[in-house]
Amino acid sequence: MTQAGLDVIESAKRNGSWTILDTVEDLIIPDDLEKAFQKHKGSKEFFLSLSKSVKKMMLHRIVLAKRPETRHKRILEITEHAAQHKIPKLF
Repeated sequence: MTQAGLDVIESAKRNGSWTILDTVEDLIIPDDLEKAFQKHKGSKEFFLSLSKSVKKMMLHRIVLAKRPETRHKRILEITEHAAQHKIPKLF
């Protein structure tokens, strides 16, 4: 690997982008999503019944939200839809 590639890796490790999706890959439910599930009856059970790929897409959208408002909006969308046994439009 060239020095430029090694420099990009080091930069990603410093700014957190190197590991930002680790929790998504491990299907770890963030605390704020867990709290939102508690407010919407049946939403967590429906979420857990989905395929790994769909769960990862949903968690991916939450983790990559740049603003707290966007993250909150996406969590609300996921939990409200899940309570109705629906998958939100992801794209």
